[in-house]
Amino acid sequence: MFNAPLITDTGNAAPVLGGRSHTMSEAARGQVGIGTLIVFIAMVLVAAIAAGVLINTAGLLQAQAQATGEETTAEVSNVIQIKHAIGEETTNDGDIDVLNISMRLTPGSDPINLSEASYTLEVNGNATVVNGNEAVSDGVSYHSVQGLADNGTTVVSDQSDLITTRLDLTAIQGVSHLEERTKVRFIAIAPDGGTTYKEFRAPNMIANGESYIL
Repeated sequence: MFNAPLITDTGNAAPVLGGRSHTMSEAARGQVGIGTLIVFIAMVLVAAIAAGVLINTAGLLQAQAQATGEETTAEVSNVIQIKHAIGEETTNDGDIDVLNISMRLTPGSDPINLSEASYTLEVNGNATVVNGNEAVSDGVSYHSVQGLADNGTTVVSDQSDLITTRLDLTAIQGVSHLEERTKVRFIAIAPDGGTTYKEFRAPNMIANGESYIL
């Protein structure tokens, strides 16, 4: 009868493979955890940067919207009010050659410096733009009528202030004198952009040296 050899445990058995696999899995999980932490930190940094950009953009848009709103409000509210115009015949040629246009503030308007305004005149299809600054424009001058102690001022700051803008059509290039029954279209543009339109008409008969309400 065959007897199997007796196997004796010498104490030098090979280590169990399962233990080594368990040790490697812990290391791998540790590396994955570090990688996840790095990705999370990167995401937080990106989110912080994006939030900063959004906040800056929102602030810029708000500032732009506020500035646009203020400009729009000024353009609507700060307007020159044209009361009336008086035409003068000063050259003895039977034509109106000087316009005296009375101006004041519209209700609710901020003070307006007329020397910073501009005017457009159109006569017989010919139009010209006149700088309101009398220091640089020929044929433009101002005279206080009411509410202003200084006759040299060009600023209307109160509803009661009234200033006459004198336009010498002989000195202003690009526009002709007003013959009898001639219409003149006049546009006053305030420094903030507020626009006022008025149309005047010369009388049916013009005598030398006379003045007329147009």
